[in-house]
Amino acid sequence: MENYLKLSVIGKGAYGTVYKVKCRTTGKEFALKHHKDKVQDTTVRELSVLTALKGHLHVVYMHDCFVSDGRVAMLLSYVPYTLSGVIHNGHGLNMCHESGQVKQLIPLSFVAHFSRQVAHALSYMHALNMVHRDLTPFNVLLTEDLTVKLADMGLSRQASEWMSPNLVTEAYRAPELFDQCERYCLEYTCAIDMWSLGVTIADAMEGKVVFYNRVDQHQETIPTYEIIVKTLGPKPFVYSNCILGS
Repeated sequence: MENYLKLSVIGKGAYGTVYKVKCRTTGKEFALKHHKDKVQDTTVRELSVLTALKGHLHVVYMHDCFVSDGRVAMLLSYVPYTLSGVIHNGHGLNMCHESGQVKQLIPLSFVAHFSRQVAHALSYMHALNMVHRDLTPFNVLLTEDLTVKLADMGLSRQASEWMSPNLVTEAYRAPELFDQCERYCLEYTCAIDMWSLGVTIADAMEGKVVFYNRVDQHQETIPTYEIIVKTLGPKPFVYSNCILGS
């Protein structure tokens, strides 16, 4: 790790810190994800997922990983933009006023562009029986030429019968995950990623977080699930055969 010079902090979270770094030998820039805790199951899963997806055009590339004092650092390709930055600030699309505010909604052609590429990455993951479990506009990265790179596999794992429902950033969490509260469950599948993608697309088209926790007239926070039901209606009791695939 001594061969990499830290340039800036890209992001911080419960897992640790992501730095923009430069290789002292080649001058090439990378993203260095440095976990703050000792090696845990989630770290092992993330390494496993990134290794399995290595080389896919629309997944961020892991070049190397290091272990120092029992903590893992992952050397990833540096990708300059996030979809969240595009939606809210127009990054990469030349859509900003001097004030930094987006002057128009994202073109539908770009919504179709990123949606297709994210769906391609998810399709590949799901074919390998893997669930991302935290798809948000923050985790959809974009290169200078606006190629999508799906990132942040910290919650990703092989799909199995017993998986925790207490995951996915709340505004992008599928309704079935709210039903399960704090217990482990059998009910959810890779379909939760498709819900997250649908909400991400809606955010891009509306120019805002559509299921953002809001405060009512009594200054009390409205739960996200209530906002979903108010916006889309309650879950149906009977599903169409075309939805069920029969």
